[in-house]
Amino acid sequence: MKVRQEIYDIYWKFAAERQNIFFNKIKGKRSLTQDPILQKYKFCNVFRASDRVSQFLIRDVIYFKTNFSAEDILFRIFLFRLLNKIETWQLLEKELGTIHLKYFTRNRYSKALDKIKQFKGTIYGNAFILCANKAFGHDKKQDNHLALLESVFVKEKTHTNLVKSKSLRELFRMLIDLPLIGNFMHINLQ
Repeated sequence: MKVRQEIYDIYWKFAAERQNIFFNKIKGKRSLTQDPILQKYKFCNVFRASDRVSQFLIRDVIYFKTNFSAEDILFRIFLFRLLNKIETWQLLEKELGTIHLKYFTRNRYSKALDKIKQFKGTIYGNAFILCANKAFGHDKKQDNHLALLESVFVKEKTHTNLVKSKSLRELFRMLIDLPLIGNFMHINLQ
């Protein structure tokens, strides 16, 4: 039991120092931390919603200037989180206009992403990388992700059940059953 407490103490010390780095950045301090490991390596923010990409998701994808339907918001969240890269989102909107479900076709989005990839070299962020095996039979990762969106939002219309979820647990269980999503982390929901 003593070893477990020591591990928790180390973790909480790390989490507190990581949060202090966040606050020091906001304050514009030059020296963010004295911890040599935290000085050298990047770590996620303690609060996921505090990171730059999540802030963009909240501000520019979910709470955008336009009133979106629940389905549109869900589609936008899915697409953004699959790519997880602000620059790709911005270039995609420049190429296709405001992202709406009603204008989505897999081929149209694939061509736009190919163009962006040719221009920028990569379309995916590297904070976390979702697997994209050939679950939908495509060679390109993006085409399998777009096929997932097509399946969820166009063909099978699974998104209607996702939007009607009564709890986060119910939503989570539906999401992990989707191809290419699965368990991000093992969580015991019992």
